[in-house]
Parts: sequence; structure tokens; C-alpha cells
Amino acid sequence: MIFVLAIFVGLFSARYLVSWLIIILTTVAVAFLLLGYVVMASTEKTFLIIAFPVEASLLSVVRHHILDWSIVSGRESDGKRLIGHYNLNVKLQTYYNASKFYEDDLRKIKRYPDMNIWVNAELISWEHHQQVEEQHPQYHAKLLREIAKILKETRLKSEFIYYTGDGKFLILSPRVTDEMHKELDEQVYIALQKLDTGIPLMLKVATQSVDLQNCEKFSDLDKLLKHLERGLETDIIVEYLKDDQND
Repeated sequence: MIFVLAIFVGLFSARYLVSWLIIILTTVAVAFLLLGYVVMASTEKTFLIIAFPVEASLLSVVRHHILDWSIVSGRESDGKRLIGHYNLNVKLQTYYNASKFYEDDLRKIKRYPDMNIWVNAELISWEHHQQVEEQHPQYHAKLLREIAKILKETRLKSEFIYYTGDGKFLILSPRVTDEMHKELDEQVYIALQKLDTGIPLMLKVATQSVDLQNCEKFSDLDKLLKHLERGLETDIIVEYLKDDQND
């Protein structure tokens, strides 16, 4: 009975309650076993007196330190995983999730060759953003959020927007026609021009359609992104500024 009580107290009671129960119950045990008339050997009495406080204390330590540490460690791992898969500033998923989605689309393209499945990939890069980040990190983060907000508001629900880092946004658009894609891009450009940045916001855009004909060439997201980044190097930088900002 003493061992069961010690287990219950040590594992399920608050730390301060464990201390008070040890003091009270140990005092009662000492009074009953030593001052009362109990036919029992002294060693057995001593064992019964110390059994409860020792067991309850050890189990309390196990619960509040070892078990709590394992929980905290698990939560820390979950936090790192979340940060790796989700950018908290722009509130967008990152490269990891984009890679998984792209792999799934490639499987569908190969599995259903007669269904003419394709996916459009568009990479939007904020050129020279590092200079802004070094001098005005908070403003840099704010502008990234503004760009992300515009993309979320102007793109279709069926499109998937990711932040791949280094000032780059990736949009994967399954089965969106070229005409629709051009119209969506135009809406993005119009919205970006309305941004009150105070500084030239220089963006480059590169696009690539992936279908059954070229899916082997772009067999993973890394190859696709490298191709898009090479396209960024040859594109002309487009400055998104209000007319009054050029004055």
C-alpha cells in the first residue's frame, strides 16, 4: 500500500504537494511506528518510515526532470522541423514542402501520360535584397511579407506558393494554361507597382512548364530551380516603382 501511494504521489502530484505529503505522512509514520505500540522489528519500522519519502522523491525527480526533459526535447525537435518546413515571417511553406509537392506532380505526369498533365513553375527573385537586409533587417522582413501577401491575394487557390529563401518565391501551378498564367502574372505586377516601398524593388521572374516531354530533364526540384536561376541571370531586371517614386 505504501509503495502504491508513493508511486501515485510521485508521478501525479505537483512538486510542492509531494513535499508536503512527505513531511506529513512521514511525521504520522514516525509517531505511529516509534511512539505507538507496534510489534515489529526496528529495521522493519525504519524501512517503512523511509520507504514512502524515498520512493515518492525519486519518482518526482523522474517525472519533473527526466520525463519533462524528454517532452521539451521532443517539442524542440518539432519546433526545428516547423522552422525548416515553414517560414514564420512570410507564413509560407519552404523548399522541403515544395520538393514533396513537385515529386508528387511528377509521379502523376508519368503515371497518366494520356491525360496531358503539366505544372508551371515560376521563380520570383528579389535582386540585391541582401543590401536591404544588412542595413534595414526589419524593413527587409516587412517587404518580404508584403510580397508574400500580394502573391497570396492574386494567385489562384489551386496554385501553391513557397518561399525558398534568399529573397526567392516559387509558385507551382498545376494545369494552369499559359493564357491564365500570363493574366495572373499581370495582376501580380499591377499589385507590386502599388507597393509603397520607398526604394527600388527590383524583381526578376523566370518560368518553366514541366510536362511528359521534359519531366526527365527536370526530375527533381533542385534541377528545376537551377534551371530557373540560370534563367534569372539572363533576364532583365524589372523595377516595380510608383510613378511618383521616380520623380
